[in-house]
This record gives sequence, structure tokens and C-alpha cells, in this order.
Amino acid sequence: MHLSTLATLLLGIPWLLFSLVIIGLVVDIIAPNNDTALSTTVAAFLASGLLVFFRPTEDVIARVMFRLRKPTLAEASVLDMVWGDVAAAAGVRPQRYRLWVQDTHELNAFATSGHIVAVTRTALEMPPNHLAAILAHELGHHLGGHAWARLLMYWYAIPGRLTAKAFYWLNHMVFAILTGFTIGAAGGAVAGRAGGQAAGCLVGPIVRLFPVLWLLGLAWFAYAIHPALLLLFAIPFVLAWFSRYGEKYADRVAADLGYGPPLVEVLYGWLNTGHDEARKQQGWRANLFSSHPSCAARIQALEKRLYGHTQIGSRP
Repeated sequence: MHLSTLATLLLGIPWLLFSLVIIGLVVDIIAPNNDTALSTTVAAFLASGLLVFFRPTEDVIARVMFRLRKPTLAEASVLDMVWGDVAAAAGVRPQRYRLWVQDTHELNAFATSGHIVAVTRTALEMPPNHLAAILAHELGHHLGGHAWARLLMYWYAIPGRLTAKAFYWLNHMVFAILTGFTIGAAGGAVAGRAGGQAAGCLVGPIVRLFPVLWLLGLAWFAYAIHPALLLLFAIPFVLAWFSRYGEKYADRVAADLGYGPPLVEVLYGWLNTGHDEARKQQGWRANLFSSHPSCAARIQALEKRLYGHTQIGSRP
């Protein structure tokens, strides 16, 4: 098991525990003081995680969550030829993983579900060695356990995340209503109708501060319970870092399988089309939470692995 996979599982435990708390509260409302119902429901929820490794479930997730479809005969002929070489290089059966297609113009591929590799329709138009390189990269994710760990933690976090989102938007709506009523009433009391209308202009900017106030409120609540709970707020940053680390690991797998040079060419292509520049324009916060390293960072890491040193600004 790769280190980033283990980190994903460990850092997903707080969401799992929160989901169990929500399930426990719901069961207690429906069947108060019924320990049998509680233990049975919790056990069933934990056992349901096995469903994500069931191929029919993988298919449903691929279709619903990722909008994937099975390849046409023409697409399958292209994929099978390239995938066979990649699987042979890795020493795995080609049938162990299935290749599906996403109908988008974005040039990309990604590992999803337990045994599915997704390829965008545009990626099928790449030169065979470039397509093989990105497939080798995605195979690296599967071999490292990244795909199933992310999916399992996503599954167990569903009750907690849905509850958190519902609670957030409910409080957001109440905050907006109370803010509008309070400011409008205060402005009207001071300067009449005109004052109320003028004060209404302040509602939008104040309501937009709600996410910050919400975060501060959560931090205060966590600190009131125990200061150590503030460490939970670091989880998204740590997860993003391990995700970037996992991307470089998948790059190393592709390089070890013999697809390092074409993968470098693919990354140079993305770099030359402004991928990193667009990333910088998104701001520091987007970069801090990014699940992928920059193309330049990946190129440098690959060149160091392939050639023993980095070749900045030039192709190998």
C-alpha cells in the first residue's frame, strides 16, 4: 500500500466518525434506546463499504458520478491495443481493469472506481505512445491503491457530508434573512424608507462574509470542546499534499514501466499550452488545495528519475 493511500484512509476517519454519529442520531430518533437497531444499522453501514468493490456498483458510480460510458468498437480497438502493451509492461492482466470514456473535450485520463480507468474522448486522438504514457500513469494510481481508497472514504463520508452541507445552507439562508431584516429595519428606523433602501445595499457584502464567519464559528466550537480538534482543519491541506505526492508516485510508476519520456512530452505539451499559467491565475488558495502538482514540478521530478538530474527548460 502506498503512503498516500494510507494517508487517505487515516485522514478519512473523522468523516467516517461523523457519519456514524449522524446515523446514530437518526436511528435514535426512529427507534429510541434500541441498542439492537443501532448496532445493526452501524454494522450494515460499515459493511456497505464492500459494495464499492463490487463491479456492478463500480459501473453505477462510473456512470452517475463521473458521467462515463463504455467505449464504442472503434474506441475500444484503439484503447485495447495501447492498454495491452501497458498491462504487459506492468505484468498485470489487461482484463483486470476496464477502460471507459468520458465525453469531454478536455485532454485527460483518470483512475476511478476500483477497476476502471477513464479516458476522455479527446485523449483518444493522442499519438499512441502519449496515450500509453497517461494510461501507465493511471495504472500507477490503481497499483498504488489510490482509486479504491478515495472511493471508500468518499462512500463512508456521504452521510456526514450531506448533513454538513444541509446544515451549512440552512444556516446560510437564516443568516441572509436575519441580516436583511435587521439592516433594513435599522436603516428604516434611522432615515425612513430611503434609509432602509440604502441599508439594503449592505446586505449582499455582509452575507458574502458568511463562509468566513461559519469557519470561525466551527473553529471556536472545536476549540471549546478541545484545542486538539483544531488540527481537523488541517486535514484538507494534508490531503491535498498527499494527493500531489500520489500523482508523482504514479508518474514514477509510468517511468519505471518505460513510459517516462513520452509522459514528459505530454507534460511539456500541457505546460506549453498554458496549464501552469492558468493555475497561477487561480490564486494561492486554489493552488494550496490543488490535487495535482504543476506540470513543471512533475517534469522536473520525472527528468530527475530518468536522467539523474533536472533539465529545466529543455526536452530530453
